[in-house]
Amino acid sequence: MALSDLNTNDKKVYEYLKLYDFVENPWSTKKAAKALKMKEDDIYESLSNLAEYMRNNIHIHYKDGSIRIGAN
Repeated sequence: MALSDLNTNDKKVYEYLKLYDFVENPWSTKKAAKALKMKEDDIYESLSNLAEYMRNNIHIHYKDGSIRIGAN
């Protein structure tokens, strides 16, 4: 699946992930929802979609008590 195949929310979340360093800085769904003017549930849904359809471009892991997410 290509970036052009993603829905609007998924694209917004993907671009947000690429823009900020959530590998070194802990991920916050609440902050992402506020920044993107989305509901937290929609952020979670988009993360799930990205993990499934863009699996070669998104990396989610746990470090130092926090979720870390990298996108390229």
